[in-house]
Formats: sequence, C-alpha cells, structure tokens
Amino acid sequence: MVNSFYNRKGHYGFLLVQFDFTMSHFLLIYILLKSPMAYRGLFAVIQTFTLFFFAFRFGYLGLFVAAIYTVFDITQIIISILNNHHLLTLIIGLMTKIYGIASTALVAVLTNNRDLQQQKLQEMVITDEITGIYNLRHYQEVLRTFFEHGDGSLGLILIDLDNFKTFNDIHGRDSGDQALLGTATILKSVIAETDLIFRTGSDEFAVIIMNADVAAVEEKAHLLNEEFKRLKKSHFEEEYFHKLSLSMGLSQYPDMANNKDELLYQADMALYHAKNIGKDNIHFYQDVIEQIRKGISSDHQQLIGIFRALLSTIATKDKYTLGHSERVSAYAVMIGEALDLSPQELCILQYAGLLHDIGKIEIPKSILNKAGRLTDEEYNIIRQHPIYSENILEPLHNMGQLFDYVRHHHERIDGKGYPDGLKGDQISLGAKILCVADSYDAMVSERPYGKRKTCEEAIEELERCAGTQFDPYVVSVFIEVLKKELNQKLA
Repeated sequence: MVNSFYNRKGHYGFLLVQFDFTMSHFLLIYILLKSPMAYRGLFAVIQTFTLFFFAFRFGYLGLFVAAIYTVFDITQIIISILNNHHLLTLIIGLMTKIYGIASTALVAVLTNNRDLQQQKLQEMVITDEITGIYNLRHYQEVLRTFFEHGDGSLGLILIDLDNFKTFNDIHGRDSGDQALLGTATILKSVIAETDLIFRTGSDEFAVIIMNADVAAVEEKAHLLNEEFKRLKKSHFEEEYFHKLSLSMGLSQYPDMANNKDELLYQADMALYHAKNIGKDNIHFYQDVIEQIRKGISSDHQQLIGIFRALLSTIATKDKYTLGHSERVSAYAVMIGEALDLSPQELCILQYAGLLHDIGKIEIPKSILNKAGRLTDEEYNIIRQHPIYSENILEPLHNMGQLFDYVRHHHERIDGKGYPDGLKGDQISLGAKILCVADSYDAMVSERPYGKRKTCEEAIEELERCAGTQFDPYVVSVFIEVLKKELNQKLA
C-alpha cells in the first residue's frame, strides 16, 4: 500500500513537471513572436499535456493512441515548413511535438513498470513463498467470495503430507522445504486450469474444484494420489520418496454440505478419519445421522431430530467432541460387524458411539479445553460425564442397552475404571467395544491436553493395556479390522 502511494505520488509529480515545462514553452513562444500565432502554441501545449495524461492513465495503449495522433500532427507541421508558413513558429512547434512524444513514451514505460510492480506485489500477498502456489489467505478469500457471491457447486479436497514432521526433524528444514515444493509441483501438474491449489498449513494443502459433483471430486482425489505415487520418484531423492504419502479428506457443496462452515468441517473430519485409519487414504465425509436415518425403523424416526439437537448442542461447545463421537461410532460399528453382532445390536452400538460423550455439555469449557494437567477436582468432574450422558439420554430409555454402553464406556477390565468400578465380565460387550474405539481415536487425535500418537503407537498402546484396561479379544479384533482397512501389516 505504501509503495503504491509513493509510485502514484512520483508519477503525479512528473506530470506536474511536464505541465510546467510545456507552459514555459508557451510563454517562450508568446514572448518571441508576440503574435496571434502564440495561440497555436497554447493549443499545442494543451494537446501535449492531454496526450501525456492519456499515456499516464492507460500505459502502452495511451502511448499508441498518442503516437498515431502525434505522427499525423508532425506530418502537418512538416508540410507547412516546406511551404514556408511561419517557419520559426512551426519549427518550435515541431520541437515541442518531438519532446512531447518522447515524454509520453517515458511516462508510458514508467506506468507499465508501476503496473507490473503492483501485480507482482499482489501475487506475493496471495502466494506461498516456499511452494509458489496460493496461500492460506487466498484460500480463505476464495471460499468467502464463492459463498457470498458465487453460484454452482464446489468440491473441496484437504490433503495432508503424511509423516512430514518426522521427515523434517530427521532430514532437516531444507529437505522439508524441497518435499513441500515437490508435492506442490506434482499436485499442480495434475489439477485442471479451473482448479485452485493452496498451501494451508505446514504440511497441509487444499484443492478447490469448481462446478464438480461428488463423483468428480472423488475421481480427482484418486487421480491426485495416483500421480503423486507415480511422480514422487522424480521429485524426491530415492532415500526420501518412499517415506512420504498423502491422506485426503473430501466434501462437496451443495450435495453434502449446506454452507461454508459445514464444507470445511466435513472435509476436516474426513481427513482426520483418513489419517486415523493409517494414513495414505482417501475418505469422504459420512454423515452419521444420515446413515442412522437409512437404517432406523419407522418407529424410531423421531429419534433423528433428538440426535441432531443433542449433537448441535455439543458442537457449539466443543467441536473436537463432535468429530470424536462420529469417529468412535464408526469404529464401534466396524468392530461390531467383525464380531457378527445382529443389526439391532449394531444400531444400538452406533447410537451409543455417537452419544457416549454427550454429557460433556455439562462440563465447563475451561476444563474441557485445558491444555495443562487437570487437578484432582477437575479430573473428578470429568469422570462424571458418563453419568451426565445417561441422564441426558433418559428420553431414550426404551433403546435397549444404550444406557449401559454409554454409562460404562470408561470401565476397565481390572476394575479401576469409572463411574462404577466394574471389572471383567461385569462389563457389557458393547461398553468394551466403545472403550477400545474411544481410546484409540483419542490417542490418534490432536487434543488440547495431549500429543497425538501415530496409528502404530496407538495400536501398541492398545496391545500393552489389553487385559488391564481393555478386553484382549476386542483389541485383537479391532487390530484385525484395522489391518484389513489399511491393507497392510501392522505390528
């Protein structure tokens, strides 16, 4: 902004100098000639100044117009000189014209350079300095503009460069920057001209696809992942490229999301899920409520409204808990299916996973989001949330074992859990499943009070605590489910 001001100030000053100089020409002509022909000099001055301003305002276009007019005018002057009409006046006029076109050309060049500088400055503001693609600021502006003034559909792909932090720590910042640049180069080479790519975080990218339906978004995500795997060998050193992969979370407006906030939330939750099941995955956001609606009986359709109201309440207080609950519900169903539970049991398990932490709406936000260690008093308050959840869900008392699963999902096999200190077979299978699903997602998720673990570290923790905190059989089944989901061997 400041540079732009001084550029304009300099050009306007130059314009005034030109005006002063041309007026001096007119006075000189008038003094020398003291004749009515001086008015011709005044007309020439006005012409020169007009052309000068036109070039200043429109750059090379103004120069082109000024040049055509000046050539025509000079031709007329030369013809008059050849015919000896007011020779001295015409010669001075010719010199003025030559000076005028030279000055006009200079101003056009300076104006063009100013425009180029402004364009370059604007590009710097919206461009990431490491990768050369658009930055977070422009990403936010594009989304804001679309949802305020745009029309049509929009697909969003959030991309995370897996293991980048570890890669950066081991190989150094320079290698990390090269990995980011290589990733951006590959992604940019795949997307269409109408697509936009951004770097939105240290190891995070986003791709916006205009006028794309859900199928087109999914197809583009798979293409990006396939091309990254194919081309990364040519962009990264051999010792590096096999360590890097992409996780992607997808959503789309308006078929999936109703507004900007929903689009961002859905894509972010989908990316979380893609990373939590082992990275190098592509995941579309799945609305758990809509999944429940499809599988629920007509007698229980009224529950959908209750679920939405409860989840909306907790979302306003703690967005982590909302996303966590959706993922726990999905993990619990995966385990239940592997255990061949009946459709009715799976439904109850799905509801319990979705609503198991609903009692946290009774917990003060200062405790929920506390970054440091909880005091004993604060920890005792946290331990009450399963009871709060049960109380809130009282209207659903006819939903089978829903209450039991929700109340006891923090009980431990060794009896050291809460709120009732149950142990072993006293704990229902559904509560054991929720305990494993809940703990796994908590370990691999970013939380205010703890550093996230990798999938491998979380699985090691589950195995280490099997038989004390977790049911060994449920843990083994869950690990097998993850292996199948990941299609790879996990220790």
